[in-house]
Amino acid sequence: MNISKKALMSFIMALTSVVSMAQPYYHVMKRDGSNQTEEAVYDAKTYKIKVDMDKPRPKDAIGGKITMVVTDCNLSELKRSFYFTKNGNVYYNKSEDKFYFEKSQLDYPTRYNKDHIGHFNWGRSIKECTERLSSLGWPDAKETDFFFANPDSLGRVQKDLGKEDWIVLSACEWSYVYHTLGEYGWKIEGKPCFLIDTTPYKSLLRTIESNNGGKTMSKADFEYYEAQGLVCLPASGLLKGNSFYGQNYSGIYWSCTPSKDMSSGVESGAHFIQFTPKAVDGKHGPQRSLGYAVRLVILAD
Repeated sequence: MNISKKALMSFIMALTSVVSMAQPYYHVMKRDGSNQTEEAVYDAKTYKIKVDMDKPRPKDAIGGKITMVVTDCNLSELKRSFYFTKNGNVYYNKSEDKFYFEKSQLDYPTRYNKDHIGHFNWGRSIKECTERLSSLGWPDAKETDFFFANPDSLGRVQKDLGKEDWIVLSACEWSYVYHTLGEYGWKIEGKPCFLIDTTPYKSLLRTIESNNGGKTMSKADFEYYEAQGLVCLPASGLLKGNSFYGQNYSGIYWSCTPSKDMSSGVESGAHFIQFTPKAVDGKHGPQRSLGYAVRLVILAD
């Protein structure tokens, strides 16, 4: 049975029960030596950004160091510096009881496999998340019950993936990334990717679009530009039970920020980003039990 993309996305939106973040956004750019500095307002939330291309960088880091200072956005102040890396999405191998990175940024599971779980739940309640995170061992966890609720609670993941300080971005940080450094509408080997350019002024994306005559590239093209700082979030869809939805059309990625139910005020949901070939937005909803992708970044010293 053929299903139109419009019908497919209606189904995905019904599953996620999402509420879009407000959209007012603008930014101004200044030059500070070799660095790019941005001062921006997003949804009446203030942040300051600096992208620094200086070296040395941590192992596997690509592009510039992103330093972000957030005031408000449900936080009194958050200041962090981080790098994107060439490491792809996270997956979990049940038989080995261990986390891994995908072989490349372009990879993601396309069928359910308990030894290659690349879509993770956030838990059905904030209490459940807290209890599981406090143990860090998850002795009674189901195959997809792994949570990424707090950047300070990733000890197990960091142990498996190396000593680097891996974290999940907050909703505010994702907002900066997809509005300022990211672009939807790109395809690599014919498959949609949300691309993040970690160089000042998105110079890589402008160069690629000019050279290729549009927002398409081969895998070889991507690998060439990846070394210069190009990040891809593949359209890995979502997992409900043992079934995938929206793959090769929509990408849904968790943030580390819980969200409150609009009517009860209870923190029963979680923020995430979702993109299609035509749009990208930050959202939140009550469906913590759905499996979404996780992309880690590495904290800078």
